[in-house]
Amino acid sequence: MAASENMLSVDAQHVLQDMVELEMYLLSQPQQTPWPMLPRRNKKPPQAREAYSNPVESSTAKELVVRGFIEATSSRTFVVSKSGYQFYEREMKPHSSTINKGQE
Repeated sequence: MAASENMLSVDAQHVLQDMVELEMYLLSQPQQTPWPMLPRRNKKPPQAREAYSNPVESSTAKELVVRGFIEATSSRTFVVSKSGYQFYEREMKPHSSTINKGQE
């Protein structure tokens, strides 16, 4: 796979990271309105941090849908897809501990 195929905007990387690590989902909105990101569970995961950006710009959400990294589970609810988890594990997880340390 070429490196350009692995490119994902920084905003999309942050959203995918938040959705995986904070166990969140996106609620689609009409038009160009930002999409809120909501917790999948009532309880926060241990060591939970704040999301990078919430709500999420519709263009960023669309980028993740087009790439197949999030998928619809209803007409308005989007969760991380299998390929989204695989991309996170392969391309982002090795770097996420370094990224998070820089924000402390």
